[in-house]
Amino acid sequence: MRSRNVIDMHLVNRMQAFGWPLFAVTLALLVILGVGLIMRSQGAEAQAGMYMGMEWNGAIFALLGPLIGYGFTSMGQYFPLALGLGLTRREFATGLSAVFLGNAVIYSVLITIGKAIEKATDGFGLHVRFFDVFYTGTGPWWQTLVQTFLLILTVLFLGAAITSAFQRFGQVFLWLSGAVLALTALGILAGVVFLDGFGRALLELLTMGWGPWMGVIALIGLLSTSAWLVLVRRTQVS
Repeated sequence: MRSRNVIDMHLVNRMQAFGWPLFAVTLALLVILGVGLIMRSQGAEAQAGMYMGMEWNGAIFALLGPLIGYGFTSMGQYFPLALGLGLTRREFATGLSAVFLGNAVIYSVLITIGKAIEKATDGFGLHVRFFDVFYTGTGPWWQTLVQTFLLILTVLFLGAAITSAFQRFGQVFLWLSGAVLALTALGILAGVVFLDGFGRALLELLTMGWGPWMGVIALIGLLSTSAWLVLVRRTQVS
């Protein structure tokens, strides 16, 4: 099938396909290493405290920004181009799904390897955490691989779904989604302030086990993918 053309199309701009995500990760890692070098002069106790605190370090999320942008670009730029070249919507959807799956596999493997190296070298010899953080899993290596794979794949399809919805519904989608997010945040805040036990229940929900959280991420990814597959058949391009 001509879905291979969609894959080739996404690999033409190598900076967009590989460069920006790797650049973002490298820059964030250099910042963390710089912090480690600075703290090295503060003594072992300060380094140990920093190492424990960095379990919640979110620098690894620098990867997700370019990847969700990749999802935006896939629908905003490559989708109209593909249709203009005569590819069908089904061929584009198949090719783009392969691109997203490939990205999720590559980056989840890189993060898993990086985490193994970081743990083996005691934070690259500087007692820092970049890969070995809560957001990449606190269990064995296979949990890191599964967790990062699901998270990256979800982000990619979410980016594509958001752009598809904007192309289909225009500014109305942005206003409605913004209103829903704002009302949801307000409702949570009101619950914490005015309802006894709401904050405790919310904390228990946020600290549930690894398996349930993977189910939540997978559900978000499934909903994003389903919405994108529906919208890609109906989205009009100018």
